[in-house]
Amino acid sequence: MGMSEEISSAEDFDRLVSRAKGSAVVVFHYPYCPYCVEFIPEFEKLAAGRPGFFRLRADLLGQIEDRHSVAVVPTVILFERGRESARLDGVQGRGLSASGLKNFLSARGF
Repeated sequence: MGMSEEISSAEDFDRLVSRAKGSAVVVFHYPYCPYCVEFIPEFEKLAAGRPGFFRLRADLLGQIEDRHSVAVVPTVILFERGRESARLDGVQGRGLSASGLKNFLSARGF
């Protein structure tokens, strides 16, 4: 186990997240978003050695982005047994911080 796994299709999302029996932490991102480019390495540090951490390119999977009402990237959503249970929404013009992600995850037992 190393870094997070990239979700590259709706089928991947269904298989890895929607039908998951446990927890899944998904970061919705765009590769050209400067806040995402800054945030993804922090997400990867926390994902290292842990199963259930995923990256989803929202620019390629807009139907999933819309289904989960992601308005700002990066946004992190925690899924439990396939259902959205908590989220850390990105802030327009600021994105997300490493400390905010750490607090979000530790409050949920990660």
